[in-house]
Amino acid sequence: MEEHAPRFNLSIVSSDVEVGGARLSAEYALSDEEIAIAHWWVLINCEEVKYWKELHLSFPEVDGDLEYHNMTFANYFRTWMDMIKSDDNPNWSHELLLLAMQPQRARVYPTCTVNGVKFVSEERDSRRRTQNSGVMAKGHGLDYYGVLHSVVELVYAEGMKVHLFKCRWFDTGAQSTKMDQYGNLSVNTATIAYEDDPFVFATSVKQVFYLDDLARGDAWKIANIVHPRNIYRAATLGVTIPGPEADAYQEPNALGIHDVATVRQNNVKHGRVLRIRDEDSTFIDVDPNEETDDDSDDELRHRLPDINSDTEEDSSDDSDYEP
Repeated sequence: MEEHAPRFNLSIVSSDVEVGGARLSAEYALSDEEIAIAHWWVLINCEEVKYWKELHLSFPEVDGDLEYHNMTFANYFRTWMDMIKSDDNPNWSHELLLLAMQPQRARVYPTCTVNGVKFVSEERDSRRRTQNSGVMAKGHGLDYYGVLHSVVELVYAEGMKVHLFKCRWFDTGAQSTKMDQYGNLSVNTATIAYEDDPFVFATSVKQVFYLDDLARGDAWKIANIVHPRNIYRAATLGVTIPGPEADAYQEPNALGIHDVATVRQNNVKHGRVLRIRDEDSTFIDVDPNEETDDDSDDELRHRLPDINSDTEEDSSDDSDYEP
């Protein structure tokens, strides 16, 4: 498959996202309310819509009322796009008109590759020996940690697609996150938060590997942001792209996260290396900047005892589902 630049000139439309796997079953399908929430989230986080958001907030009837703004902006935006499309307004574009028309359908998938990094839904990840469902998204002064529930593909008119991750976010409160003396961030994965705000752009997420917190035990996990090395876009190298089922970057599985969870967390920025305790209770310094010639280096750094020896690789063939 050849890689093409996106036809649609919007910051939220990316050619770096490729969904994979059979579409998920009906239980994962978005309700009409969830589709409306996802569309609203896309609107308020699209850079090209910012001018129209600020204009709407300045209206006397809105007067900066965010609740009223959130309830009414989508309808105002669609009306404006229809009315001014022939007025040569510099803040209007054909893509914005398509966006204002709301998605025609929403598809859900179990896997997604973004810039060469493979993400897998939490449910499917639980049946594998690799871990690819951990996610981290940056917010305004906060970093939010969680696991991927499903990949959402919103399809607008003319085939314009916007890809979102529907996530399960963990609580960010002080009682649910701890930082040790070495700068390791531990999250209580048996907590729930932000249930009404599960969406994030697929392109704005980093992958996270959750290690067991041996000191706190139970549902506490150390969040380690993954920094894949030597990943290049195929178009840059002048080669074709493998199919959506081809294996991308993966991490050995040590997830074991309780089935409640939803993750967003206040990450403290630090420059310290991650320390992992070995079986003799000594510490091994892991330098993320260290260069080696061993292709298995990343895997050895994260290798834990094989606690899933009876788990078989996921070989399920999910049937297609068209919401």
